[in-house]
Amino acid sequence: MAEWSIALPWKGSNWVTGSGVRIPVSPPVFYHYKLSVKITLMTSKYIQQLSNILKMLENIDHDLNLVGYNETEKKIFYTIANNIHTNKKCNITNVIESSGFSRSTVYKAIKQFEKQGLVTLIQSKDDKREVYLDLVIA
Repeated sequence: MAEWSIALPWKGSNWVTGSGVRIPVSPPVFYHYKLSVKITLMTSKYIQQLSNILKMLENIDHDLNLVGYNETEKKIFYTIANNIHTNKKCNITNVIESSGFSRSTVYKAIKQFEKQGLVTLIQSKDDKREVYLDLVIA
């Protein structure tokens, strides 16, 4: 039996030669000091702004009593708030479509929000099958 490096993959195969196409070497990268300083300054400014936004979101989570919830539940809560703000009403189907989470995940989160008194469910007067969500303001 032949060695692995010499053996062909199967009986009918032939050795394959390269296509003859040569890929050129990448051009050299030049370091520009002024550009590097600008990028560093923009990056530190960007990081500071990002840090401020994250602190603000943390304060909002604390104010809304969402500290004990995971990121998925928080996103569902914020989706409910956004839908109420933009459309003046929000049903469960809107939350499922907007958040991208499964129906069961959304229902579980809404049940927890209702149990904690963050959300109330209001049955539609026109269609008894439809339920609207409303945020409870403490």
